Amino acid sequence: MIRTGLVIITAAALLGGCFYSDRALIGRFSADFPLEEGLYAHTPNHPDGRPFDRPMWTGYVEHRGGRYHSGVANFPHEGVRLREIAPGLYAGMRQNDDVWLYGLVYVYEGGVAAYHQPQCDDLAEADRNRYEIFENEVEPGTCRLEDWDVLEAVLLSYVAGFDGELPVDGVYRRVEE
Repeated sequence: MIRTGLVIITAAALLGGCFYSDRALIGRFSADFPLEEGLYAHTPNHPDGRPFDRPMWTGYVEHRGGRYHSGVANFPHEGVRLREIAPGLYAGMRQNDDVWLYGLVYVYEGGVAAYHQPQCDDLAEADRNRYEIFENEVEPGTCRLEDWDVLEAVLLSYVAGFDGELPVDGVYRRVEE
């Protein structure tokens, strides 16, 4: 329990509040690959929403073992799995030590993906009660989910709470090789 608590604290420090699980909720055979393999540039956004003035990472991204992988050092989303929850909208999952973290990814034609790390605190209280998810007592602002159907419903409710206008935390763009 202490190790899991420390992992959650570390993840929360990097991501703010987040949704997590103790086991992978997107399995290898349920993963989707809406982004083709190829050379991508990653441009994160500043906390105020402004994109950085240039890409912070560029590298070749491929599908390996049901995940996105790059042999280029410091790939920000190494090991991510995606699963579609609505047309063009995906739940993204990546492992952080002993827990799995979940985010949202919009995928557009032409090899563009915009992502957002949902904040547990931004989910309406009525939705938290409806799905019976509660903040972690060890690290406030994080919420544990242990079922795919609940995660999918929670993420769709989260998006609806923003009227489809989610903040963008960063963008991947396919670049010519």
